[in-house]
Amino acid sequence: MTKPYYDHAGIQIYLGDCLEILPELEPVDIVLTDPPYGINLGMHSDAKENRNGVGLKKQKYESYDDTHENLLSIIIPAVILALSFAKRGIVFCADINICDFPRPQAVSCIYMPSGQGRTCWGFQNTAFFLLYGIAPNLNLGAKNTALKSTESNIKNGHPCSKPIGWMKWLVSLGSEINDTILDPFMGSGTTLVAAKELGRKAIGIEIEEKYCEIAARRLSQEVFQW
Repeated sequence: MTKPYYDHAGIQIYLGDCLEILPELEPVDIVLTDPPYGINLGMHSDAKENRNGVGLKKQKYESYDDTHENLLSIIIPAVILALSFAKRGIVFCADINICDFPRPQAVSCIYMPSGQGRTCWGFQNTAFFLLYGIAPNLNLGAKNTALKSTESNIKNGHPCSKPIGWMKWLVSLGSEINDTILDPFMGSGTTLVAAKELGRKAIGIEIEEKYCEIAARRLSQEVFQW
């Protein structure tokens, strides 16, 4: 069994390839993750345009090329494997790549009135996510599955982290207190921070030690600043 990089108060971080670490884990309640989208996100401005026809001015991933080919050969198999360990799942994706993912039970989004990024048609105003399984306590009443938000992500050294408010909302939507949340593409740990703040257990897997360090530092803070 791989030793956790970080293990405290029900939150664990594993450093390594999720395809290798996932088979060592016990089943979880929900997968909540924001994997690379396969649209060249994270490339420098002098790189070729992404699949939407727009060059992106962002820091590169440390050791991963965010191509559509890598999405199909690396990311999708990992998402399928992770979902096999869980009762339900919430997985972010790009609109143009929805059909590459396993077929979900529902599709929803976070609507950003001010826009986030651009396409060849204009501003990108939606962040799509796929919903797998059945929502907890659905018998007690349905919840809204879309969110309107103007919150920005905090700059923490990761090229495409999600705003903490988004992840806290999704943690509440998809899990109950003391549930275990799995994020196989942990990045800077925003899913884990949200889980900890809301009384959930969580497991994060990240292949880059740089981002594991950022996540561990965030989780070690008693009062979260970002």
